[in-house]
Amino acid sequence: MSDILEAKELAYRILLLVEEKGLYANAIMRERLNDVSNKYHPLITDIVYGVLRRKNTLDWYISNFVKIDRLDIKLLTILRIGTYQLLYHRISKPPVVNEAVEMGKMLISRKAGSLINAVLRKIATTEIRPTEKSIIYSHPAWLIDKWKRELGEEETLKLCERNNNPMPFSFRVNTLKASITEIEGILSKNGVTTERGRFSKSCLTLKEGNLDVILALEEEDKIFIQAEPSMVVVEMLDPKPGMRVLDGCSGIGGKTTYIAELMKNEGEIIAVDKSNTKLEFLEKIIKKREISIIRCIKSPIENLRIEDIGFFDRILLDVPCSGLGTLSRRPEIKWRLRPQDISELSKIQRSILNNGARFLKPNGILVYSACTISREETYDIIKSFISENKEFRIIEERQTLPHIDDVEGFYMAKIQRNYA
Repeated sequence: MSDILEAKELAYRILLLVEEKGLYANAIMRERLNDVSNKYHPLITDIVYGVLRRKNTLDWYISNFVKIDRLDIKLLTILRIGTYQLLYHRISKPPVVNEAVEMGKMLISRKAGSLINAVLRKIATTEIRPTEKSIIYSHPAWLIDKWKRELGEEETLKLCERNNNPMPFSFRVNTLKASITEIEGILSKNGVTTERGRFSKSCLTLKEGNLDVILALEEEDKIFIQAEPSMVVVEMLDPKPGMRVLDGCSGIGGKTTYIAELMKNEGEIIAVDKSNTKLEFLEKIIKKREISIIRCIKSPIENLRIEDIGFFDRILLDVPCSGLGTLSRRPEIKWRLRPQDISELSKIQRSILNNGARFLKPNGILVYSACTISREETYDIIKSFISENKEFRIIEERQTLPHIDDVEGFYMAKIQRNYA
């Protein structure tokens, strides 16, 4: 098998895991990419994310020449890969078709190879083009309609197109172990070009160079790979050394550990999450990074009592959400999410905010955040909370938008509890 076919087979197998097991591509890419030469990492990454981002457009083209609902997912995946390259790669079409045919023969059957050959040759020469916005911009129709109501048509289409392209690769510097200037120097010496983030003081964004250098720095705990808005959320919280901080939905701890860094590892952080798996991961990070001020509690925040954990100077509630701000990095979401899911999530978010706010000291700061751009999960939640809880006031609200800010879509609200 040629190296390029081996690389494409890996992309195929990652896509199958996403389709058949419900996994997220970004969660499995790093370990699977180690199976092939670094030379082919960009190709594999482009194919996997390209197919996932443009899935309904690819399926529309394929369905013009074969009954798609009768295709096995393995055969359909190879057709999607071939169609994606034909439509979006500026390379010669015959090799794309030939490689897809070889994959079909090797991974499925000779008959599959013949079908792939026939369908892709027709797609390579067709002049038909989709007219529906949902097909042109590769987003579900209900989602486009929703965003049109909230953002207007022009902004919605710009947002959809931005979602179909990669986000800048960003990471934060662990200021407990190095300064941002030191990290820039190390990267520069190794041929890696970066620029500082637009919004976060600790963010660097990759412009050019080998990712292995960055991964090595992460292994040394000098950096943490993270989306820039996630860093901004923590900076908005403004934690100080010696404070008591509650992270009410800590997850695997990307924001939790940044809080500890800004606190210079002085004070106390209670990290709460109902997932034991996520907390176990966080505890490994805490140990590896030699952070001493974080204590983990496995529990929904609704079940915690003031007499158990007390009051806090700062509270972060990075709530579970639809993830509609992260569709470039997690395109699977737009094909899995249903309109009713957003309503169900908003109920959970309201409960987390109402319960989490109980633990805030007078004059303390609470930051509510969500990696989404859905009003029901963001502005509407905060507006309702403030109207029902007069002792709280909004200090600041921010919403990043991918097509405007060139970062993931994140909402964050900074709330203060007044003295009684």
